[in-house]
Amino acid sequence: MSMEQRWQDTVQQLLVGTRRGNVDRDTLLTDCAALGLARFGARLPMTPDDLAPIPLAPPEDVQLAGESARNVLAQVLGWDDEALLTEWCAAASRAQVVAAHAQLPQLLALGGARPTLRPAIRLVLGARGQWLAQLSKDWAWAVGINEQEPYDPDAPAGKRLTALRQWRRADPAAVRALVAERFPEERRATDRQLLLNALEVGLSIEDEPILEAALDDRAAGVHDLALRLLRRLPGTALAQRAERRLWDGLRDADVIPDGRFELEPDAAEQRDLMHDGNAETGIAGRLRAAAASVPPEFWELEQVVASPWAKPLLQGIADALPLAADPVPWALAASEVLTGMALLDAIDSLPARTAAEVLVAVSHDWKYDLLDHGCSQLPGPWSAATTEALLNRFIVAVTPGWRTGRPPPVLLTRGDVGVLTEQWARIAERWPEHTNEQAVLHLRVQLRDAFDRRGDQ
Repeated sequence: MSMEQRWQDTVQQLLVGTRRGNVDRDTLLTDCAALGLARFGARLPMTPDDLAPIPLAPPEDVQLAGESARNVLAQVLGWDDEALLTEWCAAASRAQVVAAHAQLPQLLALGGARPTLRPAIRLVLGARGQWLAQLSKDWAWAVGINEQEPYDPDAPAGKRLTALRQWRRADPAAVRALVAERFPEERRATDRQLLLNALEVGLSIEDEPILEAALDDRAAGVHDLALRLLRRLPGTALAQRAERRLWDGLRDADVIPDGRFELEPDAAEQRDLMHDGNAETGIAGRLRAAAASVPPEFWELEQVVASPWAKPLLQGIADALPLAADPVPWALAASEVLTGMALLDAIDSLPARTAAEVLVAVSHDWKYDLLDHGCSQLPGPWSAATTEALLNRFIVAVTPGWRTGRPPPVLLTRGDVGVLTEQWARIAERWPEHTNEQAVLHLRVQLRDAFDRRGDQ
């Protein structure tokens, strides 16, 4: 008789009773206790023969964050603020400490949900975090297991591009070879454009042959993407061709009468112009295209500013700012002819430190919204000089009605803590409603002090 049947019989005997069922009371109650536990009690899982035990956690060979730093991290995690978490991880890395063991699961889960935080979180996982990450497939990103999505040429476009970009970060040469092989075979322009998009990650001069060949593509989108990528590379054949045209067509930054730029562009020049839209048509558009293809140092700044063609030349130079040895004077000159958003796009193409220098230089008379937008493009924490300069910009800018009385959040979350603390009286006077922002600054001060304090990181 099965255990289930025995349990059912015992239940029936309980309902009938010991006198009517002629059953011993103690025996019935004993059966009820034993069979009830067997029927409804939890059971140990079956152990497969090939089950391997989880390896013991390795000892942590790096100092753990101290109590003060742990408390700050707990508050940061509670606030769910990515900028503050990134700042905490960077400070911990500089102090050569890692997160406490109890906080590792939350950090791993956060990194699994938000890929942009992974580089920062990896800095503070330590040996114990690496071990823990191997126990869940959702945390495998922390040890690089299966983080790279395999490339499937038949997958949807979004998945293909994601896989190619991940692969490109790991092995640029392999992706370059794949693009070179598949590009001529792809029949759809969108597929060829996707392959070129993958090269944007880790773009290098070794990609030039592929991009140069793509200039002959009949699809405007493919051609223009290849041209934009080539313009970001120094020392290309494209740059040499543009230099020759400028030498042949200009004198002292002015167009030579009946020269190259007053004639219709030949096929070779058409190949080096954007095909979509009309931004690079006519004399002005062709000058802009040539200027965008050469390093800004090709020019004499004074000649460009004094040129009757200053506007298109400076527009092109703004596109070439990443190639400049010192982009600040060129950005200042370009700011006279560019719209605010166009200038922000140019600044966004620069490395973080250079972008901050350029933003400070060109933002003297910017309105609040444009300044706030530009500051949001700068990763924090900012340097003391950048913070002081941008604070002064915000103080004199007219605050929009919906933020009247409240300081700009980007300033309090990314500015230098020392400068903000020293200048708090000015901040509080300028923006009286600052309760939330003051709490952010107070937490950042705690963060700084937690890692500055010897013996209690």
